Amino acid sequence: MTARATLAGILLTGVFLSQLNAQEVEFLDVAGPYLGQNPPGNVPEIFAPGIISVDENFEHSAAAVSHDGREIFWCTNVDWYTEHRQQGMLRLYYSEMIDGRWTAPRIVPFTDESVERPMFSPDGNSLYFEKIRAPDQVDNMDIFVVHRTGDGWSEPVPVSSLINSPAIERLHCVAGDGSLYFARDPFTSREEIFVSRLADGEFTEPEELGESFNSEAGELALILSPDESFMLIDVMNDHYTSDLYVSYRNADGSWSERVRTPYECGGFLSLSTDGRYLFLLGEGICWVSTAFVEDLRP
Repeated sequence: MTARATLAGILLTGVFLSQLNAQEVEFLDVAGPYLGQNPPGNVPEIFAPGIISVDENFEHSAAAVSHDGREIFWCTNVDWYTEHRQQGMLRLYYSEMIDGRWTAPRIVPFTDESVERPMFSPDGNSLYFEKIRAPDQVDNMDIFVVHRTGDGWSEPVPVSSLINSPAIERLHCVAGDGSLYFARDPFTSREEIFVSRLADGEFTEPEELGESFNSEAGELALILSPDESFMLIDVMNDHYTSDLYVSYRNADGSWSERVRTPYECGGFLSLSTDGRYLFLLGEGICWVSTAFVEDLRP
């Protein structure tokens, strides 16, 4: 049995009527922050093996943790490695802490479609993700958002007509001030990274960012720290894999040259609200301490 499967047979106990989808909820026999996991050091570790990272599944995101640490969202294709898999169907799952106990993973109540890259707003009241525009437009990925309501979440809606276009938009991150960073025409020679600022609750006309954000190698993922003092970038290399880099904000607001970290990444990044942990895709969803950021600072 592998490390990822050590908790696969975890005991499920109890029942609770969820406010999110009004169905019976099973509970895991785990408690404490981050699904009761021991915090990682400088070596990436599988996050919540047997619960979130499961041998039989195909995880395809980082873990998105809410601002209060009581909810975790991620994307996976369940039973991907069996003949019953649903090709390309990445479902959005979540677990929440209720009365100190974590619920077993469930599909979110607000969509049963294939989505990717869940990411919280800074206040935790909105959740962003990527989704195809319509069933007959499978080559057109847009950014959608759901908002908290009194009894759960709203229906998904396109984030903004200024951001979504006839091209493909791919979410990168939501900054501490609510600004949304995204790529347009990803994985093509036309790809550019933009930022749309949040002003009075509305997104502004996107600004095309400079070479600190865009390189010839191509950025698979990009995320800013909560205080926007550093930026992590997952960059393609010559071996069809990707390497993680860090860039630091200078006193004048510019960005330093990128510094390569010891880590590879699978194209998905997210940070804990306090910035202490980085979640990334590896052999499953992994996490690692962000102490390396200061260790590598020039």
